[in-house]
Amino acid sequence: MPADRGRPPPALTVEAPLALAVRASPACGAPLGGDLYDIVRTPAGPRLVLGDVKGHGPDAAGLAAAVRTAFRETAATEEDPVRLVRLLEDRLRPVLGAEDFVSLLLADFRPDEVRVVNCGHPPPLRVGRRLVPLAPTRPCTPLGLDPGPRVQRAAFLPDQRLLLHTDGLTEARGVDGTMFPLDHRALAALHAPTPDQALEQLLDLVHRHTGRTTTADDLTLIMVQHSSAGG
Repeated sequence: MPADRGRPPPALTVEAPLALAVRASPACGAPLGGDLYDIVRTPAGPRLVLGDVKGHGPDAAGLAAAVRTAFRETAATEEDPVRLVRLLEDRLRPVLGAEDFVSLLLADFRPDEVRVVNCGHPPPLRVGRRLVPLAPTRPCTPLGLDPGPRVQRAAFLPDQRLLLHTDGLTEARGVDGTMFPLDHRALAALHAPTPDQALEQLLDLVHRHTGRTTTADDLTLIMVQHSSAGG
């Protein structure tokens, strides 16, 4: 088994109505990296965060831990995700260096819908008959760069899945320098019978593309589906 799959990711569990799977691969097989993720239950439903601090590997792990701690302390009680982003910005300002920033994705799950706040992060991919990026209508800068967050609402139905990822996926370079393609092979992988199998198959495609058994950058993949969908 490749080194970046040998360590279990931090626990990430949620009660119904969601089922999810996670794969986390710090850069070059390091024990820690600059990606972060967590989930909390709010009065309105599950809230998921995925973030990526500047840099990668162990040098970025301290800031990633600080972001996750700030999220844990505030996300379950702040109903408005826009206010939550601003609160996180305020809490992190004392620990952010002059050139530090954090791309951040918040996803609030409701019946048949996901509400996304995207601060400079790769958009989630809705997995159905095709891969649909849930890109924001107005770009927002990462935390640390004076973000102007907005809520984006998108359908998320029982027969669909949602892939959240850091840029270690789309910026994974092949031996010829090409970026990893989100093509028909990726779509087929993401339709594997279970979310865990889907992420394993997607990682296999990434490793074949790069010719490596570890990732050059931090990479985190989170697959979400309705628990009623099986798998």
